[in-house]
Amino acid sequence: MKLRTIDQFSRTDFNVERFLNLARRRASLQQIHNDLRVYLKIVQNSMIELINDDYADFVNLSSNLVGLRETVDKLTKDIEIIWHDFCSSTQSVKHSAEFVEQKTTELIACRKAQCEIRGQIYLIKSIERLADKIASCPKEIEQFWLQSFADAVVDVVLWFGKVNVIDNRVATAYAVCLTHVRKLTEYWLVQDLKGDCRFIEQVLGIITLNKSTDSAVSCVMTEIIAQCIGEPRSNLGDFLDEIYATIRKLREDWLQKVENGGMSSANTSPFLDKCLLTFIVSFLDQYFGSIVVPSDNRLFHRCYKTTCDFIGNWPDAAKSHTILRMIQRIWSDEVYLPTLIDKFWDFTLKVLIKYLEWIEGIKSHYWTNKKGPKDFEIWRAFCALCADCVTVDSRTFGIALSSIWPKIREHELDVTMFGQCLSIFSTEIGEKTQELKKFIVEDAVTSLTKILDGVCGIPRQYRWTKKPPPTEISPYVSETTTALKLFKDEMNRCCWNEENITSVYKQIFAELLEIFCAKVKEVLKSVEQTETSLQRFKRKSLAINENNADSDENKIRRQLLLDLDYFKTLASSYHIEISDIEALMLRTNSPAEIIQIPQLDSVTP
Repeated sequence: MKLRTIDQFSRTDFNVERFLNLARRRASLQQIHNDLRVYLKIVQNSMIELINDDYADFVNLSSNLVGLRETVDKLTKDIEIIWHDFCSSTQSVKHSAEFVEQKTTELIACRKAQCEIRGQIYLIKSIERLADKIASCPKEIEQFWLQSFADAVVDVVLWFGKVNVIDNRVATAYAVCLTHVRKLTEYWLVQDLKGDCRFIEQVLGIITLNKSTDSAVSCVMTEIIAQCIGEPRSNLGDFLDEIYATIRKLREDWLQKVENGGMSSANTSPFLDKCLLTFIVSFLDQYFGSIVVPSDNRLFHRCYKTTCDFIGNWPDAAKSHTILRMIQRIWSDEVYLPTLIDKFWDFTLKVLIKYLEWIEGIKSHYWTNKKGPKDFEIWRAFCALCADCVTVDSRTFGIALSSIWPKIREHELDVTMFGQCLSIFSTEIGEKTQELKKFIVEDAVTSLTKILDGVCGIPRQYRWTKKPPPTEISPYVSETTTALKLFKDEMNRCCWNEENITSVYKQIFAELLEIFCAKVKEVLKSVEQTETSLQRFKRKSLAINENNADSDENKIRRQLLLDLDYFKTLASSYHIEISDIEALMLRTNSPAEIIQIPQLDSVTP
């Protein structure tokens, strides 16, 4: 009964009434009373033991808290001491840092002063060097001497621009030297234009650096063009015809001499055109001003028509510049009239359409009809044309946003429809640009494919030649790499953005790799077909213990491996698929082929 009673008390759902009802059935009230007294005794003893244990824990906890308090107080004191020491050391470090900063500032100032003095010294030395060059100027200049003279001028101009404080005597010497340089370059320019135009590009570079272009133009006009024109005739109409014919002939002769000298006419033609056209303007102003008020109508109309024909037939490569300047001009505040807004807009669209037709005409002439000059590199022209398309597109929108749209909005008109017209133009320009890029890739691949024909010449280099095994890539690989760099440099020169350069370069290289792999497969097929017969033939005349690794076929394979590995590395750097190259490398270096070679000893021819 006791055990059961204890079990009842320990239940979580203990209920007094239920306990009494259950206990009465099994025992008397006296027994229940006795059991409860026993259980009470047990509970009291348990409580006493629990209180004793808790009290001991409490005493221990109090002791520990007292010790902890002492420890915390000690740590607090130590931390305060350490913090005070840290602040003291920080103060000394701060003073040290301020001292270092002060000395650094003084050192920087000293360094700037040294750089300034060094610049002044270099400026004086460069002026002395230029003065020596001027004093030792030969009667007939040569390429090497002119290059050294140009370097001396560059040094003087650069150092003069870098130095902040210039002594008056140095500035005077600088001005005197550049005056002599101007006179010398004008003399050389005149003599070179009268001769074979060998040095015109370098001389113009010096003139541009010296900022004496206007003086050089005046000198060329006076000493060359005016002498070729001669004195005015009594018949002004015939005289004007002679002037224009002479101007055209001078331009053609000069540009022909420049091209014969291996130089690009693009660098010299703007200056020559400026000389010729400036001369015409001044000559018309001097001798033909009287016919503007026409006393002779026939003479006026003849001169006017001749001048219009001359302007219309003047060779001008900067078509886009003219178009953009025209659009910008008609919408400027000096020209724009609100009543003509519809006509100006129609004219703008017609000009843009003309530009698209011009691009299409160039594409048809050079690509579709193949009417370009012999050995003309079409891809170069298309590179420049792509850059021109991008420039026209962006600047047209710039003109619209800055000039056209504000004027349209002044009439409370919505610019959406006008913008759609420009969007259509931009879309067509984008399509033309993509076509040009495609033509660039095709022309470049065609050009590079001729270089890659060198793959087929590898067997001839090693069969029966007894050349040592190859240790470096083939010459055609180096030539291909140089040509690829040439394409990339040309795109950079035409101011392409990096994304378009990378895209076109990857297309060229990817197609080139396909052609290269096809040519390598042909060579490998030839090697595999002839390997056995060639080895048999050579075994007749070679020693039995000949090292098979030095066979002609293995040399060919090794050369192919070197070339393939080079192209693989180059392709990986541009993230181009290289699985075909890797498969070819495995095939070229196939263990089965190497194992089969020694077995040829037992085969009879």
